[in-house]
Amino acid sequence: MVSTIGNVFQALALVFALVSAVLLVASGKVASTGAAGSGAAPSTAPEPSVPIARMRHAGQAFVYASFALLTACVGIILVCMLTENYSLAYVVSNYPATDSPLQPLYRVSAVWAGRQGSLLLWTWLISAFVAVQACRRRRAHEDLTLVALGVAQVIVALFVAALVFSSSNNPFMPTAAEHLNADGTLASKIGGMNPLLMHWAMILHPPATFIGYAAMTLPFAYAMAALITGDLSARWVELCDRVAVFGFIFLSIGMGLGAVWAYVVLGWGGFWAWDAVENASLMSWLTCVAMIHSFTMYRKHGIFKRWSMFTATITFIFVVLGTFITRSGLVQSVHAFAEDPVSTYFFLAIMVASGLAFLLGLLYRHGEIGEDDDQIESMLSKNGSYYLTNIIMVMAGALVAYLTVSSALPTWMPLGGAVVAAGAYNAVARPVAVVVLLLMAVCPLLGWRKTQGPAFWGHMRRPLVVAACLFVAGLVLFGTKLMPTYSAILTDGGSAADALAEQGPAVYYFALTIVALAAISLLIATSAYLLVRGVRARMRNKGEGAPAAAFNLFRRSPAQAGGYLCHLGIAIAALGLVGSMMYVRDVTVSLAGEKGESVQVGGYVLTLTDTERYADSQDNEVMRVELDVADEQGSLMGHVAPSMKVAAATSQSTLDAAVLTRPLEDLFVAFQGLNADGTLSINVKVNPLILLTWAGGAISTLGIALAFAPRRATPLLAADERTRAQAKANAR
Repeated sequence: MVSTIGNVFQALALVFALVSAVLLVASGKVASTGAAGSGAAPSTAPEPSVPIARMRHAGQAFVYASFALLTACVGIILVCMLTENYSLAYVVSNYPATDSPLQPLYRVSAVWAGRQGSLLLWTWLISAFVAVQACRRRRAHEDLTLVALGVAQVIVALFVAALVFSSSNNPFMPTAAEHLNADGTLASKIGGMNPLLMHWAMILHPPATFIGYAAMTLPFAYAMAALITGDLSARWVELCDRVAVFGFIFLSIGMGLGAVWAYVVLGWGGFWAWDAVENASLMSWLTCVAMIHSFTMYRKHGIFKRWSMFTATITFIFVVLGTFITRSGLVQSVHAFAEDPVSTYFFLAIMVASGLAFLLGLLYRHGEIGEDDDQIESMLSKNGSYYLTNIIMVMAGALVAYLTVSSALPTWMPLGGAVVAAGAYNAVARPVAVVVLLLMAVCPLLGWRKTQGPAFWGHMRRPLVVAACLFVAGLVLFGTKLMPTYSAILTDGGSAADALAEQGPAVYYFALTIVALAAISLLIATSAYLLVRGVRARMRNKGEGAPAAAFNLFRRSPAQAGGYLCHLGIAIAALGLVGSMMYVRDVTVSLAGEKGESVQVGGYVLTLTDTERYADSQDNEVMRVELDVADEQGSLMGHVAPSMKVAAATSQSTLDAAVLTRPLEDLFVAFQGLNADGTLSINVKVNPLILLTWAGGAISTLGIALAFAPRRATPLLAADERTRAQAKANAR
């Protein structure tokens, strides 16, 4: 019964999404054609005729109906998880069999734990964004929004079709009768949630990521609507730029939570492995940065029109590419789902259709966009630095995408059929990151169209002095901490030493580090200088005290101040990345298992105090070791107790690593089980500066969130409101 209801709701949602798409695009296109014939701007046309108005209202009603049906589908899965209703195969495969205090929350997260539920959640979120936008603009009769909503509903329909027409994607497939008792309980222990997903970060990581993914649908839809209707003003950007920033916030949060989960749960001691699914989020994040900057230039200065449309399109394509990678089975990943031919064709079709639609629309409107809109007067300007940033971000995103799918490409293509190692990504990413950091440091101090040398150096003097002091401190850290670690890694040997040697000679590696420290120092200095300058300006002009001036700076100028704070956070995170990704000491040791046995890694002495082996309440086998951690002088620093669990149902092992956090580094300890000779295998990593990575990421996200804070209506939308008000007044 539950299976039938869910399938009916999905089918109806598909039909309603298609009907709404046809009605909305048709009403919007008719309205824009009529406006063009009357000489009015497409989005400021008079009230539509009764038939068009009815078509519009019907289209919006079907938007709400499809959203309601998808909401019901998500609700059914959630209720089944909460009530232990095993009539659905998806519930059997993903129900959290655990006695953890977080078990009620795991039941909720089980809704998106599997491939079927995650796709349903993503589809529902896209529909939610469309429904919210339809509600927000329900009183406006602008053709832009109507067509954009129609395009978005086509995307919703395609996603629902992937659910309906693929048994591998359908969350409402019934459970086979032989797996159920007469009372509906499971006949045996089968399936269940992947133990790796039972972590607090995985409760939040997937929905945050999918919110970011879903939000990228609207900028693309509005870009297509602008090309379809011919309204090439900045209005379409003003209608979706806050959605883009909102999505970027959640995409950043999702990536951060995923990094935390990878660091703690997977047991390998890192947080970024250039895995295919990790890359899927990164490439859309990179192009989203370019999109947000392009939107800013489009709204404020009327340039970057093509860039805005292109980045909106490529970001959406990369989002879908991420899904294609995870579900097609063409690219191997520890996060990927099993291969599904239907998903492969559906998502490949979405990517191809989106790209072709953009290219055809751009060719059709080429003459209307203008030839000189994107012309840069001087590269030594904000306009020029934004342009370079866009090029770098888009090229970086495209390169990451290409390297990620290279293993699935024909062998006659560059790197075709080859799996690109993490070292290759690092070799490209690190120099590019340094260039981006330098651009971020210098850009805010440049003039918009052209930079006057005296004015620039007048602003740059103080940040340079501060940057020099920070750089000296960085060099001290480099000489006393990082260089000795580099030598120790080579001395330890093993895979870590091999990976380090692959990055080039020591002189290159050290030079790259020093240049990175210089760029980070400059970015910290300029970001702090601009924030302090803004506070001092308010203190001087408004007579406010320092705390009030700082508060009002973010309240009155959230976009600008939040941007500076974001840049400051990125600089701090980058400093953490230098240590935690370039100078990690990684040693695997073997202990006989005798209490009191010790081993030294770096400045840490680990002493075995106890071992334990038992079965938990779910009959999972758990092995745990307890170790005291002391410094070289014998002073106790802490206690760690890493463990390994082997699931009874699947025999899958999960590692519960232990982390001893100190100001300048983490001691990461993971128990990897027994060696062939019965000794204990323990992996120990010393991760320098990793705390700065988490802190910088949090500060950067806070800056973006503050920039998203409510602000006054943008000029074009405010003008629209005044036009509509005047039209109503004249009608009376």
